[in-house]
Amino acid sequence: GRELVISDRISHVLDEYCLSAIGRSVAMVYLRKLREEDMSRARIWWMRKLNGTETRPPSGTPEYQIGSSAVLEGLRAQPIWPATEEWISSLDFDTIREEVLSLRGSGKNGFQPYRSPNGDSTDAGSWNVFYLDLHNVDFSENRERCPQTCALLDAVPRKSGHSYFSAAAPRTHITRHNGPTNKKLRLHLPLVCPENKCRLRVADQTVVLREGVPVLFDDSFRHEAWNDSDDQPRIVLVFDIWHPDLSDREIK
Repeated sequence: GRELVISDRISHVLDEYCLSAIGRSVAMVYLRKLREEDMSRARIWWMRKLNGTETRPPSGTPEYQIGSSAVLEGLRAQPIWPATEEWISSLDFDTIREEVLSLRGSGKNGFQPYRSPNGDSTDAGSWNVFYLDLHNVDFSENRERCPQTCALLDAVPRKSGHSYFSAAAPRTHITRHNGPTNKKLRLHLPLVCPENKCRLRVADQTVVLREGVPVLFDDSFRHEAWNDSDDQPRIVLVFDIWHPDLSDREIK
């Protein structure tokens, strides 16, 4: 019957997440709550997921967001957000900068080339990253080398579990791409930034990066970045927070 078909589809979708038996049970508890009022966005997304249409952009998706693979309906869509939250100003720029610079003289700096799932990520220069947190992968060795940065990140409210240092070599262009989903916003904190040489374009808005000045943006919008310096790298701390429109239950 219909209920059996829906049950089979739910089971198939949960298989994608490689959940433990306990994890599946917890997921089923929340799926039963999708009918409740504050779960409307999650309910719509799950219906699209079960129907196999979650990667199609919803009606009314802004042009620059088309290309992101999982766009939730009902979330405010703007490329650049004001970076005015109190927790942003509490990030200790000097401490974070000192820790990332200490990696360069340690012999094993831990940076690795960024690997884009969509192919080449640059058409000039090179882009390397130092992961602190990514999809539950164990980066404990990296985290142990940056304890103060990690402590600051752990205190960020509604952080979504993705953080790294991003290093763009001189004369690097990171090509246009869309992040995978609008469920989150991305914060860039420039740590080493040649003056007036580094830009970030999100949709049709361009920001000139300055050391210590954070930029909060929705990376589901098409974006690209440049380091136009001839001889200096650009190093940025990057991490994600959940979209402010999502309720705590939707996030969970």
